Amino acid sequence: MSRDGIAKIYGRLAIGLLLFGSLVFFEGLFTGPLSFVTGMSDISLSQWVKAAFAFTLTLLAARIVRWEIIHGWLERRSGKKVPELIGDLLVALVVFVGICLIVALIFKRDITGLVAAGGASVMIIGIALQDIIMALFTGVLLNVEKPFKVGDMVRIDDKYMGKIVRITWRTTILQTRSHDIIFIPNISLANAVILNQSLPDPRSKRVVEVLIDYDTSVESAERILYAAVLGAVGVQQIGSPTVFARKMAQDGVLYEVAFTIADWSQDERSEHAVIKSILKCMRDAEITVSCLKTENIEIEKRVTIANRSQDVFRLVQQCRLFRSLPDDVSRRISEALVERHFAAGASIVQAGDSQHAVFIIGEGMAKRTISSRDGSKPISERFIATEFFGRRSLFACQPQVATVQAETAVLAYELERRALARLLQETPHLIKILAQALAQLAWTEAHEDNPSVEPAPGVLERLINLHQGQIEAKYV
Repeated sequence: MSRDGIAKIYGRLAIGLLLFGSLVFFEGLFTGPLSFVTGMSDISLSQWVKAAFAFTLTLLAARIVRWEIIHGWLERRSGKKVPELIGDLLVALVVFVGICLIVALIFKRDITGLVAAGGASVMIIGIALQDIIMALFTGVLLNVEKPFKVGDMVRIDDKYMGKIVRITWRTTILQTRSHDIIFIPNISLANAVILNQSLPDPRSKRVVEVLIDYDTSVESAERILYAAVLGAVGVQQIGSPTVFARKMAQDGVLYEVAFTIADWSQDERSEHAVIKSILKCMRDAEITVSCLKTENIEIEKRVTIANRSQDVFRLVQQCRLFRSLPDDVSRRISEALVERHFAAGASIVQAGDSQHAVFIIGEGMAKRTISSRDGSKPISERFIATEFFGRRSLFACQPQVATVQAETAVLAYELERRALARLLQETPHLIKILAQALAQLAWTEAHEDNPSVEPAPGVLERLINLHQGQIEAKYV
């Protein structure tokens, strides 16, 4: 009904209240003449006037319940139109209660039979419409309490999981991740356990479990897994991840890697990215995920980088800076490396330092922030196992270009200027080999967007001469 129609009804009820209220208030003035005209006794006439006033007041209360509460406040709060049946039932209840009060209080009559008849009628109607009524009133509670809203991701009784796409007064509609639509009657939600993943905010904690062999120390596994989570590409993380050794299983140590993402809708992609990063870091460190050991196979025991990096030679071979070097040169460089340990948050090098050295990350993660080429914004670089920094500082003896901090506990290997000078003094032809490696690396980095491009004739030779000249100028 339109607001104009509702206003007219309110106006008529107000006139009726004013009229019957005046008759009740000025009972002594009107009762006598009206009794004479109608032939009714003064007492009966007074009762009927009061009953008319009370009934008009009951009708006004019923209208207020229907239009101001049910189809007013409740609809505004829920944002949905309330079914007419709810309003009709409540209006009937208010009118019935009003009639019972009028009969009992004004006419002084016994209302036991009336209440019994009304109760029986209500029971019959309730039995016939119990499912509909329960669903409607459950829908009212859901729309008032709002345990979830459209767009929320919910899990209901560990049976149904999906996004709320619509809430009606009888059903709640979910869309699963496989794009199936589930219609859940509201009556079944009355006593259901509902997990709302979108409240109080969209963040979600995810957990990945990794089983690693006992050969890998807990400290090494912790650094590698922590760095892997931080280095996962495309994951919007909140706060710092955690890595805990949870269980000593038959086939290895079970680690729990937990991290919090900003949006629950990205949980599958985030877990995929984290697992991908973990496998990459473990592969770089030559660690494999432990599996069920059903038979004994005699193989040569491998020394892994993760076990205190005893095989530093393999680390040098996997480092991009030295990857193209002959094995004998890589071995000599590995023997010159010095093991360094840095706590999380500690500075490995400071910008402007004259610490002429290259650092190779063995375990953990380090971070460097530098300005873009045009100086418009800072760029963050992360270094994980087998990656390095400080190339210009070592070979061109330039100051460190930026501060590098340990984001996790870091195990790094340092090749400093004096050690390199001894190597070059003992093996002069190493200058040419290092210059070739530096030239090839410089070309590769300059053409990362198109790695298939081959250098033009003479370009690589000029780069080799440039780097060879830098090394000879500083070390010969």
